Amino acid sequence: MLAPSLSSIPDPQQHVPRFIGTGTPMRDLVQSYRWQDTPLGPVAGWPGSLRTAVSIVLRSVHPMFLWWGEELTQIYNDAYVPCFGVGKHPLALGQGGRECWPEIWSIIGPQIDEVRNGREARWYADNLVPIWRNGRIEDVYWSYTYTPVFNELDEVGGVLVVCSETTAKVLAERRQHTLDLLNRRLQGCRNEADVRAAIAQSTIDNPGDLLDATLLNGAEAIDCPGADVLVIRGAELQLCAELALAFKLSTRLPLDGAYRQFLEQFTAAVCATLSRLQSDRALAESSRIKDEFLAMLGHELRNPLAPIVTALKLMKLRDTDTVHEQAVIQRQVDHLVRLVDDLLDVSRIASGKVELRKETVPLADVLNKAIEMASPLLEQKQHRLLVDVPTVRWHGDPARLAQVVSNLLSNAARYTPAGGHITLATRIKGKTVQIQVTDDGNGIASTLLPHIFDLFVQGNRQLDRAKGGLGIGLALVRNLVQMHGGDASAYSAGEGRGSTFTITLPDSVVLEEELPVVNSNAAPALEQGAGLRVLVVDDNQDAADSLGELLSALGYRPSVAYDPAHAIALASAAMPDVAILDIGLPGMDGFELAGHLRQLPLGADLKLLALSGYGQENDKTRSREAGFAAHLVKPINIAELQNSLS
Repeated sequence: MLAPSLSSIPDPQQHVPRFIGTGTPMRDLVQSYRWQDTPLGPVAGWPGSLRTAVSIVLRSVHPMFLWWGEELTQIYNDAYVPCFGVGKHPLALGQGGRECWPEIWSIIGPQIDEVRNGREARWYADNLVPIWRNGRIEDVYWSYTYTPVFNELDEVGGVLVVCSETTAKVLAERRQHTLDLLNRRLQGCRNEADVRAAIAQSTIDNPGDLLDATLLNGAEAIDCPGADVLVIRGAELQLCAELALAFKLSTRLPLDGAYRQFLEQFTAAVCATLSRLQSDRALAESSRIKDEFLAMLGHELRNPLAPIVTALKLMKLRDTDTVHEQAVIQRQVDHLVRLVDDLLDVSRIASGKVELRKETVPLADVLNKAIEMASPLLEQKQHRLLVDVPTVRWHGDPARLAQVVSNLLSNAARYTPAGGHITLATRIKGKTVQIQVTDDGNGIASTLLPHIFDLFVQGNRQLDRAKGGLGIGLALVRNLVQMHGGDASAYSAGEGRGSTFTITLPDSVVLEEELPVVNSNAAPALEQGAGLRVLVVDDNQDAADSLGELLSALGYRPSVAYDPAHAIALASAAMPDVAILDIGLPGMDGFELAGHLRQLPLGADLKLLALSGYGQENDKTRSREAGFAAHLVKPINIAELQNSLS
């Protein structure tokens, strides 16, 4: 069927109906159109109701559309023309509705019939009505109302459409929702496989914009993608030069600026996450190397400490003429051991290898232990310590709390001039305990105060390092308190005006009625060696000899070997009761040596004690699983040694 003829210029001799008007492309087009070739007939014969409806449509600045009569002949205004895109206009003018809109008639046909039959208006918001425009079917969203227009017979003569295209708004909201979901998923990604899964899920969630999305890496990148594939490279976004995303585009959407921006934002989110993961891996590797270094450092520092401590114990047992010198050595060795322990604790806490061993104990016992640990430094600087110790029971890790308070006391002693005043005070409020250490020492600068609990931060750094320390004590305090569910804070009025450190431990005080009834037994006293035969094996000859001499002084019968072969020979000649084996022996480690010793005659009953500079929990677990009765950490604690030998 041929379209009715059109003339863009109205005949000036003809009468120009005022209800149509002139001066716009659509008014002029309606004026010149051969309506006599349509079911509407000549304009002169149009009923008043049609004239009124056409007048409203053509004079509106909002997109409007009118269907009239049984064939739903179409008239629309200038504001509606852009909605057609390319392809339907101007042929749509005067066409029947079904003829003009075959691709969406299954959607709009029933809606029109509902209005014509029901005689009531209908409203549709952000409705998907995919139309043929620009040479293809496009997903287009509309908000529109269908209003019945009554004719002179009081019947529905036509349907008036007032509409707005909301495609841009709907797509923007849909795409932003996709990006929000993607970002939430990416936050939980731990590796590239997780990222690929998040990308795949996005294509499932939003098939309208993302038919497919593929992460490309390096050589995988597509150099010549197809017409329906867009590759966005990280380098274009100043991100991840080696990464790209290949998107299969929707054929029902134009690749306009908004579509491309969405795909670029999608790519940027993925690249940023992969960059984060790469950075996290680098940090994790750096942390692993640091932890291994600290463990090795602790081992290497403990090795020379072991013979020094053992020799000092021997001096105390044998010599009373060097009491002062022994005290000096003891203080310095204790300080060095404390530094090594703190250094390793920082590593363990950072890697999550520290577990609290909670029990219910008198809080006074814990605080007295802390005072005992800090007393050498307090006495050395002749400080006056005021103590307020409560008589309550507390639930937590007593060793770790003693370490915390001891660190605070030692810190106060270190940064308070000789003869200063230090107070250890406690406050109990319900089940919360607050412990404060206050001094009248050097104070803390306001610029340093917010960072005082950070790792490796120290106040009053001096070239002579007179204050000592590694700047890790307060970091340990904060971490251990937080592990108890508490909080650590510091206050100072400024340099030279002292400081106050406060730790708060909520829900940790145990009321008397909550205490279980238990039978307590006194710990057995340590006994002398009573001639027990002990084999000591350590490749550090000073450490082996000094430990052997200490054992002899304590009443044991030691034999010493510096290598596994010599140890096996000694045990073959006379099987000892106990063997203390250095785990880090060259050639054959302590675990392997233990296996050889047990295979010797009478070796099955041999008691084995592990000796190592490594004292982390996994080291102790490995020794236990290998059949060692105890794991002794260098330098050896004599009481622990005797306990293990008994």
